[in-house]
Amino acid sequence: MSFPRHPDSSNNQREAMDFIIETTQYNATPAASASSSGSMSDAALPHPWHQYRHPNGDIYFYNPEMQLLTPDDIRDPDTLEYIIDARDDHLQCLAEDPNTHLLPADYELVISDVTENAAVVRMYSRTATAAYEWMEDRGLFVKSREHFWSHVAEYPSHHAQLPPNTEVEFVQALNNAKTAILSGAVFPFSEDQIDQIIARYQYLTDLRSQGRSSTASLAWLIGAVMPLDAVDRQVDAQNLQAVMNGLHF
Repeated sequence: MSFPRHPDSSNNQREAMDFIIETTQYNATPAASASSSGSMSDAALPHPWHQYRHPNGDIYFYNPEMQLLTPDDIRDPDTLEYIIDARDDHLQCLAEDPNTHLLPADYELVISDVTENAAVVRMYSRTATAAYEWMEDRGLFVKSREHFWSHVAEYPSHHAQLPPNTEVEFVQALNNAKTAILSGAVFPFSEDQIDQIIARYQYLTDLRSQGRSSTASLAWLIGAVMPLDAVDRQVDAQNLQAVMNGLHF
């Protein structure tokens, strides 16, 4: 998994890495709001929840025993109660679905935007590299692959490794895109823009080879760029910057 290197890639990607870390938060979470007030941010996390920081500075929470993710602030007792209630309701719906046995054992629930009466619930599997949804009128079904990549970009920090085969798929997609562009194919990114993405990837893998942690930033980059398929339009430089900022998740 290698690309031709640009002579100045190290210096340029150090600047790029600073830039991607300092971007605007992709989601104004209650956790971020509480931090500014200095109140809820000091509350202890209930066991066995863990707090994780997105490379852009945003905060989310993960319960490994429940395989449950949320960007909502579980340090607020009411919010936590709403999240657990939403999980229980969703699991009950899944229990009555004839296709639930098809869900991989590692699937994670993402519950967000909770209120006393509503919540957004999504499901993802790293081993299957797939996204799922349950709806009352459709039951359980697999969503398009874009939803999985969006999940990887939105929640990149709570696993020590990238999802299986995603890095190989990402590198192959970049190589295929560069070759196809030379043959006249049109992609969401120009050849120069793909070179920028490759340079960012090389910088992050260099960090990894030095024993430094870069998995979260790699996951964010891969999730933000993928799927890299031929299309009938190109994004301009401003839209590329937005993607790299994590605004097009």
